[in-house]
Amino acid sequence: MTALLNYIYSSFKRDKNKNVFISDPPGPAILLWTNNQTHPNLTGISVVKELNLDYQNQNQHISHNLITTIANEIKTNTSIPFLEIEYDFLNDILIINGTRYNVSNGGNIIANTFNLTISNTPTKAVNNSQSVTDMFHIWSRSFFSGTAVRKIDTDLVVVDIIDNTLSSFVEIKRSDRVNFNSWQPFSNDLSNYEMMFALSDALNIPFYTIHHNDVNNKIIDANKLVNVFTYDPNSPVNWGTFRSLQNRQQLTAQDIVNSL
Repeated sequence: MTALLNYIYSSFKRDKNKNVFISDPPGPAILLWTNNQTHPNLTGISVVKELNLDYQNQNQHISHNLITTIANEIKTNTSIPFLEIEYDFLNDILIINGTRYNVSNGGNIIANTFNLTISNTPTKAVNNSQSVTDMFHIWSRSFFSGTAVRKIDTDLVVVDIIDNTLSSFVEIKRSDRVNFNSWQPFSNDLSNYEMMFALSDALNIPFYTIHHNDVNNKIIDANKLVNVFTYDPNSPVNWGTFRSLQNRQQLTAQDIVNSL
């Protein structure tokens, strides 16, 4: 995880009211799906994780425990199809909403549920490798059409653990290549942001892009400034307004934790 994600995780770990789901393959990760015809609206949302994963860090364990809340909120408050997916490519297994399939059949279930196009030469499985942390991403890029299917992950979802609701979700951008005070969401990421806006609208929760330039430390300093760009659900904010510097706040890492 990045320095800011580590800081947010460690801060919420002590919070009695809220917790955070952080996508961390091969542990649980939230994926948003759509196709070219439906974009920017979403055709599916999934939580994906490796089957029988021995969680190596507490973040993955915490995120696993929040899956039920996230799934219930999506199913209750949106009409977007939802799948919980577990994979074991070495043994040709996909488990989807508790039902076991081989990888090819499971891929067809995902395609049919989310209205996705399968590649002309789909890959049945990928080999497990300690050097690959996100085997589902590698498999899905080959199994589904690279030109007709769009898939992105969400970095972080804030969960209110008192009333079991979702408070907000966040994309983290780490870069020191652009002057900190001049950084803006990149124009060529418009398609991904539109999918994020669609999720914000569907769940009626705010979406934040948070940029920081700490690329060297394991955890960011609480007083270090970060750039925050906010999208409020079902607002008239367009892409140009969202990424403008007028929509940017510069807050300390601690301030952003307090505001999520």
